[in-house]
Amino acid sequence: MRAIWSDTREAIPDVRVRAEGIHFQKVGTAQDVWAPFMEALDYPKYHESTLSPDVPNFEARKDKVIYEHCHDQPEVRFCLDGAGVFEIRSTDDRFMHCTVESGDLLIIPARRYHRFLLTEEKPYIRHLLFSKARGADGQVVPHYRNGGPKGETKPAKSRYEEYTRYDELLALLPPREKRVTRDELLFFVPHLTTALWLEVLFDDVSRAVALIDEDRVLEAGDLFARAAAVEKLLTAELEINEKIPPSEFAEMRHNSYAGSGGDSPGFRRLMSLGDVIRPSLERLWARRGVEPVAVLREPSKHYDLHLLLRGIYELDGWIRSWCYMHHRLSERHLGPGAVSRKGRPVGALLERVQVSLVPELWGEITRFTSMMTEEADRARAAGCPFHVAPKEESHGVR
Repeated sequence: MRAIWSDTREAIPDVRVRAEGIHFQKVGTAQDVWAPFMEALDYPKYHESTLSPDVPNFEARKDKVIYEHCHDQPEVRFCLDGAGVFEIRSTDDRFMHCTVESGDLLIIPARRYHRFLLTEEKPYIRHLLFSKARGADGQVVPHYRNGGPKGETKPAKSRYEEYTRYDELLALLPPREKRVTRDELLFFVPHLTTALWLEVLFDDVSRAVALIDEDRVLEAGDLFARAAAVEKLLTAELEINEKIPPSEFAEMRHNSYAGSGGDSPGFRRLMSLGDVIRPSLERLWARRGVEPVAVLREPSKHYDLHLLLRGIYELDGWIRSWCYMHHRLSERHLGPGAVSRKGRPVGALLERVQVSLVPELWGEITRFTSMMTEEADRARAAGCPFHVAPKEESHGVR
């Protein structure tokens, strides 16, 4: 097989073609293809196909493959005779012009866009197509990218759109004609993106916990700090919803939004995150033979533990700030004296602000403060010049 870039006509090294996930090699016979490749890949079906201007329905058959398309399974072709050109999209969205000849085996990855052309010198090819499943006409089912033989008019998708599943994501949003109010999109999007960002946060925390048990504490601290940055972003995102007028929110609340943020699976999982973090911390303190208060007292001596604690404190703090923003948002939309659909007063949301992921870590700060105060008091009592009792403030008028 020979491969060149369609736009520049420059040769493509074999290593680059293979890096794109495209398999190719010279094979002796069809049996040589079947035994080592098809049985291993579990491809039970194949059929022989000939394409040339002399075959019946040539134009219709040519149109099925000349338009850019992909398949849900890898496309496996073995050229028995003649030649043909597969133009295959690279991962950076360029066409690779791949010419196959007699004895060439080519495997194109699943869901990789490509098209097929006959060569100008010899417009004829006879080849085998192997597949796991085929359509009613005996062909592997194509999904066209930009138009097709029946005149479909779909806009071409970039690799970015394909990777991010952009169309599927936008399809989750309520269509304009079904929105209860003009601001329903402003309410819907932050909740949708929150669910996605929380998955990032949970993944970071899960990895951080595993790293703690591997004693890779610096890396764990970095992941906790990153999770805290995610929570900070979500807190700022909630401020946008304060821009929704109470009248618009009331319309949504009574006609479309029938849920409660507390029912969100992500919210419930976030509130129980301390149970995920705590066991690994307990094992860490026992393994290192140190208490958190010692880290608070001498951070430079236990610097990796200091950064770990700082990341957890930041995450914990931003989660509580996020909970407070929910309270503030409810006050803004419903009023401080209102009750939720479950009969809970808006003020009850403040209870969440008082709940920490790992309360004992905050208790260690209180313990550290008490220790430092006691030491300062003892030093002052002993007459230490560096611990002088503070002067009483004078509030008189001179």
